[in-house]
Amino acid sequence: MDRLERLVNLVAALIDTPRPLSRAEIGERIEGYSSDPDAFRRNFERDKDLLRQMGFPLVTDIPDGKGPEDAGYRIPRELYELPDPGLDESELAALRLAASAVQMEGDWSDALVRALRKLGGAVEGDAAGSGAVGAGATALPTEEAAATAFAAVGERRQVRFRYRGEDRLVDPWRLSFHRGHWYLAGLDHHRGEERLYRLDRVEGQLVPAGPPGAFARPGLAEALPPPPWRMGDEEEQIARLWVDAEQAGWAAQALGPDAKVEDRPDGSVVFEVALTSSAAFRSFVLGYLDHAEILGPPALRDDMVAWLDRVP
Repeated sequence: MDRLERLVNLVAALIDTPRPLSRAEIGERIEGYSSDPDAFRRNFERDKDLLRQMGFPLVTDIPDGKGPEDAGYRIPRELYELPDPGLDESELAALRLAASAVQMEGDWSDALVRALRKLGGAVEGDAAGSGAVGAGATALPTEEAAATAFAAVGERRQVRFRYRGEDRLVDPWRLSFHRGHWYLAGLDHHRGEERLYRLDRVEGQLVPAGPPGAFARPGLAEALPPPPWRMGDEEEQIARLWVDAEQAGWAAQALGPDAKVEDRPDGSVVFEVALTSSAAFRSFVLGYLDHAEILGPPALRDDMVAWLDRVP
């Protein structure tokens, strides 16, 4: 029996039990654990940690007058089950479309897709409920940090991790996928502002910290995924971008009203744009052809000129 099957059986037992199960009872009921007491203890502790990282509300109950060795464990059904989100027909249709177009990689792929399809109202036997993913499906890589972050976003639970040599405490607001990588955005308590982190560059483990409901999410507009030029892992820099009068209105819509810093007499506009992906920003600017020009900083402008020089 592999670890995934053992974890599934463990979750099922902890949800169905009418009372907390002791460690000894778990060892007797769940196949896949070693008969050696020390090996069993190590495996069970690792399984507990992984379930909590994945967002399972594993509760430890120590009877009055007893010690940790007498602890019992359970997963309260009312904390585990997803309440009815109240989706309307158009939202259910969009969810069904997403379920039919996305395939998650890894051992937990099938379970995730089945859950998404169930939530979307798919029925057995139809294209979205058959368990098969079409040939045009997009495969999204999965990793333990992404699973932990996904649960933390849903529970509004803070997370701790190490990134670029610094320890971070973050209120996770949203999880995004861009160009083959998962990104976590949220409030960094050490820096006092929103930050974006590429999860495959987290050093060590990303772990939950504190109770659920520890923070309030920002409003809908602030919670939307960031633009592509913010979906990077470079040090943040402020670009100055000139756009001529013909295209200035379109640029203002794309960059937002706060980005405009100068209206020139000829109708052209200068914008200041915070970015962490120079390649994505370059692609955005190229879309304006000769109607836009990077004014600075010099390194960003030089990078654009060098890139254009390499174009055949």
